[in-house]
Formats: sequence, structure tokens, C-alpha cells
Amino acid sequence: MKKISWGTKLGIGASIYVVGVLAFVGFSTTQKINLVSKDYYPKEVVYQGQIDKLKNAKELKDNIQITQKNGTLQIQFPANMRNQVKGEIMFYRPADYEYDVKYAIKIDENGFQEVSTDQLLKGMYTIKIDWEHNNIGYYKEEAVYLNK
Repeated sequence: MKKISWGTKLGIGASIYVVGVLAFVGFSTTQKINLVSKDYYPKEVVYQGQIDKLKNAKELKDNIQITQKNGTLQIQFPANMRNQVKGEIMFYRPADYEYDVKYAIKIDENGFQEVSTDQLLKGMYTIKIDWEHNNIGYYKEEAVYLNK
């Protein structure tokens, strides 16, 4: 049996390394990349307004309450906010932004809004409530684990 010279061994090793790197690069280009959101930069530019809304929500005497009941999420607004409330509720899924869902705020006379969890997957969501009452903006986030 003939011995392989050190130069041949080095060439084989370098070839294996190059093929491995090319295979890794090819594999990585086929992977799906999920950003936190598609428009993260414009949202960062206007973040001071968000800070003001968070401060307004923390200063409320009564806060928003979120509870899970029989396949629905019940969101209860403070007693002094039973009418003239507008805004949106976003169910943000940290694992994949494609499963984020938004709803317009439509509260009943008791200050509740019920949201069905039929469209939502089991798992972790961050509920982001952005609302306005008497021309004052408010914002609240709360993490919720949906167990269907």
C-alpha cells in the first residue's frame, strides 16, 4: 500500500473544510429570519410618545385587568373609562410575528372586551393595549400564556 504524502493530506483537509463552509452558507441562506417586527426602526424613532403613554397608564387609579375564561380573554377597562375609548389590542407572539393579531377596542357598557382565542395558538403572547380616552394616550403590556 502506498503512503499519502503530507501535501496530499493537507489538500484533502483544506477541500473538506471549504466544502463544509459552503454547505453551511448554503444551509443558512435557506433559513427563515423573523425580526421582532417588520417596521422596527420607525417604531424606535417615535418611542418617546410610547414612554409618555406608559407613564399615563401607570398613574391610573384602576388598571386594566386581563383574565382567561372558557376560550376567551376578558379585558376589563377602569371604571371611569366605559365610553369614548378608542385604540387597539395586539396579541404579539414573540416566537413568530406572523401569528400576531390585532383587534380594535370595542368595550361593552360594563367596561369589558371579550376576545376569542380561536385564532391564537397555544403558548406565550404579549398583549399590547394602546388606547386613548379624553385625548390622553395610554399603553399597557402584559404577558399571557394561552392554554387551550
